[in-house]
Amino acid sequence: MTGMMKRNQVFSLLAVLLLSLSLAQSLPALTPPGAAGGIYTRNLAVKKAFFVNFQAEWNRLGIGDTFLELVESEPDVTQEDVSEFDKLLTVDIIGREAILTFYADGNFFAMARPSAKKTAEIIAAIRKQMDSPQKKGGWLIEESEEDDMSVVVGVSSDTILIASKGAADRFFAGDRGLKLPASGDLAIWLEPQPLWMYLDDPSLGLPPRAISAIKTFSGFVDAITLDLDGVHNKSSICFDPSQDPELADIFLLDDRAWNLADLPRGVTATTGVIDLPALGNYLNSWAADSDTDLEIDLSAFDKRFAMIDAGNNDPQQALQNPMGNLLFLLETKDSLTAEVTLLSWLQMGAAFSTPEGQGGFNVEPISVNGHEGKAVQLGMAGVLYLVSYEDRLALATSKEALKLLSAPKLASDPDFVRLSKILPAQYISASYGNYKKTLEQAAQLLPLMMMQSVDDAETQQAMAELTMKLSQFFSFVAEHTGGTIGYINKKGPCLVGAGFTEVDW
Repeated sequence: MTGMMKRNQVFSLLAVLLLSLSLAQSLPALTPPGAAGGIYTRNLAVKKAFFVNFQAEWNRLGIGDTFLELVESEPDVTQEDVSEFDKLLTVDIIGREAILTFYADGNFFAMARPSAKKTAEIIAAIRKQMDSPQKKGGWLIEESEEDDMSVVVGVSSDTILIASKGAADRFFAGDRGLKLPASGDLAIWLEPQPLWMYLDDPSLGLPPRAISAIKTFSGFVDAITLDLDGVHNKSSICFDPSQDPELADIFLLDDRAWNLADLPRGVTATTGVIDLPALGNYLNSWAADSDTDLEIDLSAFDKRFAMIDAGNNDPQQALQNPMGNLLFLLETKDSLTAEVTLLSWLQMGAAFSTPEGQGGFNVEPISVNGHEGKAVQLGMAGVLYLVSYEDRLALATSKEALKLLSAPKLASDPDFVRLSKILPAQYISASYGNYKKTLEQAAQLLPLMMMQSVDDAETQQAMAELTMKLSQFFSFVAEHTGGTIGYINKKGPCLVGAGFTEVDW
């Protein structure tokens, strides 16, 4: 009871601290407007209490020290460089607030307010790196050439500035006041309209139809908020149907996905809708416009699809089976025709899956729960399993994935049932995952994958130590993580989504 009271007291201070931070002028208010995209974060210092256990484990494993040893082993790196790098290699550098934006004219702008307790140390470290600083508008700045671009680095009493000269000049001239498209502890966005002017450049040689297709995607936003129960996020991707109506209609559907609860119980499951017949026609029309000999017939398929991952607890097997243990479900209007179509694509793919180019394509009949199916040898890529139902096709990338067709439904998973309460009655897309198992699998795979990517023996030993520590950290995080769930619905010309991941801080 005492521990719970202490924890509640810690988090009860959040509101007071957030209020005090709001009294200062926010970094977006200081940022030049008109950005084509950016990243914004806030409150990390305030919400550092959430990460106390994770930070303690990170420090216990000595991951930061091991990484610095790798940096120190690089040529021309002095101990003083490592010491200064260590001061800056911390989330405290963006502890209170940070923003990074980029602009259509090639400029960028970044600002950060470090954690209050680290502000003096971090700003002193940056000032020490300046060779010939100058004072300007209450800032100490230095300009240098980086990759054919003039970059300005500056510090004030509590804020850091790094920007291209053009963006810095706008800031010092008072051209400020960016409006964020989303709010959260971390927000990422893209508003590409300012970039469209480059599409009309004749040197690119883009046909008018390609330009319209690109302009159909009009923006993306994803915002994450940390809370007592875990991580919440909201996202949207928007379209401009006036640019390419046919393309926009493929994604902006009023149809509903399969019920997530009715899917087989795996490590992760996703269901959604996309107009496959319309997509096939759209690609064919592009091929005709470019005089390409291509004909894609997706008329036998319908709009709903799903993907379920059975997971893999054997890292060696996972490396040997790059296709994983995945089960795909594709809704059909005519299952027989859809099966013939899919087999023809697999046969073409088999031609590229052996060194001899002969394909090694072979089909054997199988039966799964009374339904006819086929085991398809796809050259050296392995065996796929295809099972036909009245209204859908099932495609499994392994025998483990094929077993999902006989597995209990997600509705029998108590963790899913608990989290599914955030789902609306209908959705055009939804997903659920056991994040704990996903992280456990990543922890097992990480050392093997990193070892295969390094040839030098000395570097391999150092990387082995680092990756083993990271693997242990992933396992620790897995113990504090639960399920993750999310959904997407159409709202006007946008696909708007929300999600949640359980975290036991």
